[in-house]
Amino acid sequence: MKKLIIFVTLPLMLIVGAGMGAVMFGLIPGFDPLGTQKKNQMAGGSSAPKEEPYLNEAPPPFAAAAPDAVIFQLEEFVINLQTERHYPVFMLLSIALELKDPAAQIRVAALEPRIRDKVIIFASSLTEQELNGFDGINKIRDGLWLRLRDIIPKKDLLNVQVLKMTIK
Repeated sequence: MKKLIIFVTLPLMLIVGAGMGAVMFGLIPGFDPLGTQKKNQMAGGSSAPKEEPYLNEAPPPFAAAAPDAVIFQLEEFVINLQTERHYPVFMLLSIALELKDPAAQIRVAALEPRIRDKVIIFASSLTEQELNGFDGINKIRDGLWLRLRDIIPKKDLLNVQVLKMTIK
């Protein structure tokens, strides 16, 4: 009889207890016996905080632009890349910023020296190997997106486009 209690009843109680704990903590998707999700929806609140889109990476280059968006093209950059070679490696970079409206373009034009500084400092910290191929272009876009959002108001900057990137 003791073996029955030890080998059958005890594991059964353990499984039931674990299941009840999973239900109470909401670990079973789609199963809400306490109705907490319904209460949150009725109160107008959501259980997850709303996250800003494209926080750590640039929007896709093919993302649709707003109807009144403007393109602000910066002059080309010639940047020395990190290298262990005896001769320098240069990158020719041309970028365009997609901005919310013409008023944003005026505000951003005033920030152009700071923008150029951020671009040069970021790009000169990279190596030729890090910038190879499609992943290299995305690395530049995402890095510039993060750094330019520090200077340009977030509501003004919609996207960053790499128009030309040549490494010699």
